[in-house]
Amino acid sequence: MTNDDLVELSNLPLGGGDDNSATTAPTEKREKTRKPLGGAKSQYKAKLNVRGSNKSSPNSLAMNQLHLDDPSPVFVNEPSVLLVEKTLHKVQLQRLKEYRQPVYIPTMAKSSFQARDDDFFLLMDKVNEFLKSERQVMLILGDSGAGKSTFNMNLELGLLQAYKSGDPIPLFINLPSIRDPEDDMIGKQLKAHGFSKAQILNLKEHRQFILICDGYDESQLTTNLHTSNSFNCAGQWSVKLIISCRTQYLGQDYHGRFVPQRGSHYRRRTLALFQEAIIAPFSKNQIRNYVGQYVPLKPRTWTIQNYMEKLTTIPNLLNLVKNPFLLTLALETLPDVTEGKVDLSAVLVTRVQLYDIFVEHWLDVNKR
Repeated sequence: MTNDDLVELSNLPLGGGDDNSATTAPTEKREKTRKPLGGAKSQYKAKLNVRGSNKSSPNSLAMNQLHLDDPSPVFVNEPSVLLVEKTLHKVQLQRLKEYRQPVYIPTMAKSSFQARDDDFFLLMDKVNEFLKSERQVMLILGDSGAGKSTFNMNLELGLLQAYKSGDPIPLFINLPSIRDPEDDMIGKQLKAHGFSKAQILNLKEHRQFILICDGYDESQLTTNLHTSNSFNCAGQWSVKLIISCRTQYLGQDYHGRFVPQRGSHYRRRTLALFQEAIIAPFSKNQIRNYVGQYVPLKPRTWTIQNYMEKLTTIPNLLNLVKNPFLLTLALETLPDVTEGKVDLSAVLVTRVQLYDIFVEHWLDVNKR
């Protein structure tokens, strides 16, 4: 959003006012705004820049940016739209304020379970390709603690920071927090953000969304949310959907839960509208980079070298901590686990021990 936009918006009241106060654009103008999101002929082109972790401070919020150009002129100088943009800006500032992720390593992934373990790519690059393509749904799979939610929040962060008036609107939805996400989940999330009924209707009729849905497995869902919400059908929400799920939650035949169903609104075969990526375990270099960001967060007696020495010396520990969650548990508990131990090669650390020691440490801290 530009400075000129903010100057103009600052003269308007917050919120949407009376639900019946919004003016509706003429039918002819509405039809012009319902352009498909993505594709070579789309008015929106995306370019995603991932910043290298070695060049950013550990506390840097901006790990990536997605630039969306050429906002639609249909919305310029329309009072109802300026009210919507005012509320969008308020939500944007709140989401940026809520963001807390002091340690972040760019996520690596592969294109399928059948892909070779060394055939990895930056997941953010693949999302960039998806947003510029004709595909409509991207599924992100990963084990528990692999960093799915962290990636989704960083994606939202980059989109929010780059947002300009008229761009496709990034919207993060934590699926377990939405009641019955199978039906109008965008409307429910916008209502939770404080949008009025008139504003929600305006957005539904005129705007496009980049929808980031987190925690499909945590909601115990089996429904195809793209189909049940009638995304991209006539008169419905215009959406690019990115959705994450824990790998273990899905069985063999899971594509039916995510692949868009063919209909009059899609002329291509349905599999051509779908894409997936599987988050890869941390490499040793990524673990080292993570430790490098973790250590300076607060005063510690251990150095980066101390942590890496323990991680590599204790048998099988390096293989155990190849996802962000377990690595964080290990870094928090290693000083206690190794205290008084001379021969680290005889120390045995299991996943259960990491959880137990971390819980004990957490309870002790919260008693103080």
